[in-house]
Amino acid sequence: MSRRSLLKTLTASFALLAVSSLGSLALAEEKATSVDVFGAGSLEVPASFKKVAPKSGIIEHEFEAKTGEGKEGETARVTFMAAGGDVKANIQRWKGQFAGGKAEDQKVEEMKLGNWEVYIVDVNGSFAERMGGGPFAGGKVVNRENYAMAGAILVHPEGRKYFVKMIGPAEVVKANRKSFVSMIKSINN
Repeated sequence: MSRRSLLKTLTASFALLAVSSLGSLALAEEKATSVDVFGAGSLEVPASFKKVAPKSGIIEHEFEAKTGEGKEGETARVTFMAAGGDVKANIQRWKGQFAGGKAEDQKVEEMKLGNWEVYIVDVNGSFAERMGGGPFAGGKVVNRENYAMAGAILVHPEGRKYFVKMIGPAEVVKANRKSFVSMIKSINN
């Protein structure tokens, strides 16, 4: 084989390798992301939830959930963080961030998943979003009409708590709720 033929063969081989690597990267991006919870379990985040930089320093992981319908660009925030406090008090605080909404859509579901106690909370209505640092930071409040939240409190067997919340336009939260609940139920020991 001449030197020129060898060079062409090597170039073609590298091109094929690069194309197959790009295909593998695209497949990897479509896979679910795993989020560690206290080193004692993990949550499988749906591939449809896109990872973004957290908007607050207390948030460990943040994703965006969208729908294929509705206004372009409408998203719900999906946030993950370790937290504290009484479960019931946190649920009441979450509910207190919403006004109005359909009573039949406001619910709390309790379940045991392995060693984890899990509370799934659904709320909707006008969401009082506190701008600049979370619910305890003070600052300006912006009312978001027709919003919803699917939230979860995961209680570790040692009592540590982990919050996962999806908050956004009601239609986006409703369209992604099933995926959210499946993600919460993926917690393992």
